Formats: sequence, structure tokens, C-alpha cells
Amino acid sequence: MYKVSVNNKPDQEVTIENGELFINKKPSGFDLVKNSDGTFHVLYKGTSYTIRTMDTNGHHLKFEMNDQPVETYIKNELDDLLSQLGMDKKSGQQMNELKAPMPGMVLKVLVKEGDNVQAGESLLVLEAMKMENNIKAIGDGIVSKVNVEAGDKVEKNQILLQF
Repeated sequence: MYKVSVNNKPDQEVTIENGELFINKKPSGFDLVKNSDGTFHVLYKGTSYTIRTMDTNGHHLKFEMNDQPVETYIKNELDDLLSQLGMDKKSGQQMNELKAPMPGMVLKVLVKEGDNVQAGESLLVLEAMKMENNIKAIGDGIVSKVNVEAGDKVEKNQILLQF
């Protein structure tokens, strides 16, 4: 399951079942063919569209559909969970502490007291729901205290690091 936002409109739930594309649990009706030049031909409700990919950056995709620009953002189930937990927001605010976003077990602590960290830098790896989650800094700061070590079990909102 994916959640797709097109041109900043609300997310649509997209799934693929047995090779068929569903949008919000309804058959999409799209007929999609990749052309030899890398473009795509789409037939939808009797109308033909040509799609040309312009730029891909992670979950962000820019393309042209019949020469009109389109921007999409695609989230998978993990991205959606992180968004629900508020972990998808980056902030220029100063970090005071890092709390566990979910219960789990610390697999690795990647920083030590006194380390300078920058926004986006990996701080630790937390295993939760049988997945390894790379927890990153949301802002710049200096680690003043490390409250956990590898192997520790943590609860949601437990303070892991202080800045």
C-alpha cells in the first residue's frame, strides 16, 4: 500500500493487486504502457496521455503529463507510520532531547557525549515491529547525555539522548 499526493492534493491510497492498480480500493481503470524512449503511454477513460519523468528524488517524483508539470509525493507503509508519529517533520528548532518514537530495542548508538550533530544525521538504530529504524537528528546540537546503550529496551517517549 502506498499513499500518493499529486500536486499537493490530499493523499490517495494506492495498491497493486494481481497486476491491477487500485486507488482508494477501487480499480483505477488506467492502461499503462512503457514506451521504448522511456516515456509512458496512459489510456484513461478513452483519453490518451504521454508521461515523461523529469526528476526523482527519494519519494518525490516530478513528471510531465501531456507537457503539463505534475509533482507527486509517494509514501509507503513505513513512511506513513513515521508521519503519524510526527517523525517526518524537520525543524530548525534547537533539539533539547530525543525521545523514543515507539517502543523497541536499541540496536546501535551512533553518537557519544560531546558529539556535534547536524540535522539529518543518524543518531541511533531502534528495532521496532521487527524493523530497524534509523533515528535521525531533527536539528543541530551537541550531545550532552546518552541515556541508552545497545541492547536496552525502551518505551515510547522515553528520553534516549539529551542535547
